Amino acid sequence: MSDPHRGARLPLLDQAAAEAAAEKIGIDPKYLVQPIWTMLLARPKYAKAVYEVLTDLLFRSTLPVRLRELLIMRIGWATAAEFEWAQHWQVATRAGVDPDDLLAVRDWRTSDRFDEPDRAALAAADEVVAEGEIGDATWGALRAHYSESELLELVAVIATWHYVSVLVRNLRVPLDEGMSAWPPDGREPQRR
Repeated sequence: MSDPHRGARLPLLDQAAAEAAAEKIGIDPKYLVQPIWTMLLARPKYAKAVYEVLTDLLFRSTLPVRLRELLIMRIGWATAAEFEWAQHWQVATRAGVDPDDLLAVRDWRTSDRFDEPDRAALAAADEVVAEGEIGDATWGALRAHYSESELLELVAVIATWHYVSVLVRNLRVPLDEGMSAWPPDGREPQRR
C-alpha cells in the first residue's frame, strides 16, 4: 500500500491532533480535514489566519463565483500547483462553473470562451504570477469593467491564491485521498 503523504515536505498531523488544534483556535474541525490544514495546523495561529482569509474570499466575496474560480484555476495552472488545480476543480464544478471554462483557462488567450472583462482579469492573474504586479495597461482594462470594490477583491483573490499556490507547491501538500491529479484529463502545465 502506498503512502498518500509521500513527497510531503512536512508531516501531516493525525486526525486527533488536527482536531485538537482546530478546536484550540475556535474552528470546527470538520472544516479542516484536508491535507493542507492537517499540515498547517502544526502552527495553529497561522492556520487560523490563512483559514479566515480564504473563507472570507470564498464565502463572503461579492465577485461572481465563476470569475473567482477562473482566476484561481488560472493561477493553479500558471504556477503548476497541482493541489490548487485539483482542489478548485472540485470547488468550481460543485459551484456550477462550466468545466469547459475551467479547462479553457489553460490556454485562455486563444479561447473564445471569455469576454473582455474575463480576459482583463486573466491577464492580471498572469502578470502577477510572472511579474509580481498588474501592469498599467491591464489595470486600465480592469477599471473599464469592474468597480473599485470588485477591483479590491479581484486583486485580493489573485494575490491570495498566488500565495497559496506557492505555499502548497513548496510544502508539497499531497492531494486529498481519492483526488486525481490535474483533473479531468491529466494534462499538466509545462514546468519552468
